[in-house]
Amino acid sequence: MTALGIHGIGICATGLPDWVLTQAVLLGDAACGMEPLGKLDIPDLPVTERRRVNATSRLAIHAALQAVAHLTMEARARLPSIFASADGDGAILASTLEALAQQPATMSPTLFHNSVFNAPAGYWTIASGANGPSITVSAGAATFAAGMIEAGVEIVSSGDPVLYIAFDMPFPESLRSFGVAGEAFACALLLGPLSPATSAWGRIEHWERTASRVSPSAVPAALAPRFRGNAAAAALPLLAAIATRAPTVVAVPYHDGDCLELAYTP
Repeated sequence: MTALGIHGIGICATGLPDWVLTQAVLLGDAACGMEPLGKLDIPDLPVTERRRVNATSRLAIHAALQAVAHLTMEARARLPSIFASADGDGAILASTLEALAQQPATMSPTLFHNSVFNAPAGYWTIASGANGPSITVSAGAATFAAGMIEAGVEIVSSGDPVLYIAFDMPFPESLRSFGVAGEAFACALLLGPLSPATSAWGRIEHWERTASRVSPSAVPAALAPRFRGNAAAAALPLLAAIATRAPTVVAVPYHDGDCLELAYTP
């Protein structure tokens, strides 16, 4: 199976605003903060879109911008992208249901277009000027693994880098039993063919569904309670391996009790 180079990383999560601090937390050199993320600004969006963009899209794009910070705008614009979310935007869903429950039912244009599942991908194309193909994936608890498989297949078939963003926000209290209960988490990985010049964060030697039942790798103990139930946070064991530069086989949850194995080499 074709190995994947890790060309860039971005993180945006409660207490983990970027990859630099996340590395320190995963190495035990810093504590994960308790402060909420607040409203994330996306300066690359035009003024009108900056007013309309929802919190879930802000989270995903903030991580994506970190992963491609070293690229020129022209290179960003050419990148295919894969967005992956288990549950989409729970706050927008709650607002939509509340609007539809009114008599008469009313819904603002902004609320309507933010309710589309691939809205974060749309905002990303505007912010980055991207004209490459974009796919949005949803697979419940298997979402991070499903997105990784999609990214790997795209890279193998095209030979070009792919920007992969996994993200999920907690649902509001009124819908908490239907979606994410853990804190907000987004991870962006710029993946591509192996290259000594660009694979700065190591490589994934193989990525394949386990043939026998394997337990998912544990999320680092200091972070597990905070992000429990957030499918995007399945990235944390892989991120821990990258932070420590430790050759590791990471297993992330996939369908039917199986896992996707990712063999990381620094």
